[in-house]
Amino acid sequence: MTRLRQCWFCAGETTATRHDRIVGLHRDVESSPTWYLGVRTKWQSISVRVPRCERCHVGHMIAQSMLAVSIAAPIAYAAGGQLDTLLGILPSTSAGKVHSVIWAVVACLPALVWIATRQAWLPWRRLAPRPLRHARSHPAVQHLREDGWRYRPGPFPHWQNAKDPDLDHLSGPSARPRRILGRITGLLGLASFVVAVVLYLRDSELAALFLVIAFGLFFLSSKIDPEV
Repeated sequence: MTRLRQCWFCAGETTATRHDRIVGLHRDVESSPTWYLGVRTKWQSISVRVPRCERCHVGHMIAQSMLAVSIAAPIAYAAGGQLDTLLGILPSTSAGKVHSVIWAVVACLPALVWIATRQAWLPWRRLAPRPLRHARSHPAVQHLREDGWRYRPGPFPHWQNAKDPDLDHLSGPSARPRRILGRITGLLGLASFVVAVVLYLRDSELAALFLVIAFGLFFLSSKIDPEV
């Protein structure tokens, strides 16, 4: 019989553990020199499984996607030369400056939507009521913090992906190649999206192609990365 659990983010009932948030912690960091003039760092790591329902999982993915787009949009705006026109660096007519102002507003919209998402101003049922960072306030995580454990699976710059504490699920070294490949695919998708915006600003017919490629890479990343 499947055991019901309470989602830490919305207090709803959930059974599937694949949506859980894995929080990694570390402590007892030791660094020592090596014979080849390098530094070897060792530490202890532990992971906590925080219950999360499918709705909150999807909501967190939406919030992270909005954050990525809110960062990419201003970059694309500047890369398209609109920022230089707006600041008067490039010569332009009054109509061109109005065009730049309009695109500046469009580039800022994703950031406004992301802020509204974080502040729970959007009445959308698919959004998680609490942000992903709320997992750190889970009692099991706080108990480990009291024992001297620190956030992150490893010390900077040796941060790693948190391992799944449930051995019955994909975790550890077997999951790491899929995580790396999934993250790389996601970054390629983000880069394709930025290129699509830049090409659109330049009235290029290739903008639609790169937009399709971006969404295809995002979809592929969600299927590869076990954390998504």
